[in-house]
Amino acid sequence: MEMSVRTESETAEKVDSSLMGQREPLRTWAGRGTGVTCNGCGEPIQAHEIEYEVEMPAGSDAPTLNFHLMCYRNWTGRGSR
Repeated sequence: MEMSVRTESETAEKVDSSLMGQREPLRTWAGRGTGVTCNGCGEPIQAHEIEYEVEMPAGSDAPTLNFHLMCYRNWTGRGSR
């Protein structure tokens, strides 16, 4: 099964700048992919992939964000570690 891996800069380009704001997430969950679109790369998160669901504070432009494992790591700045 092939998985698309994006670089940190590609992930940052895909995520709407309003979603990259100063607010800290309230909670983050990880589990099996549910088929939702990744906010990092725009590709669906398949059942065989890890999906990160990020709950944002009230008043955020998006109540939740969903990411592949590597897209989440890139979004949080941990992609190269």
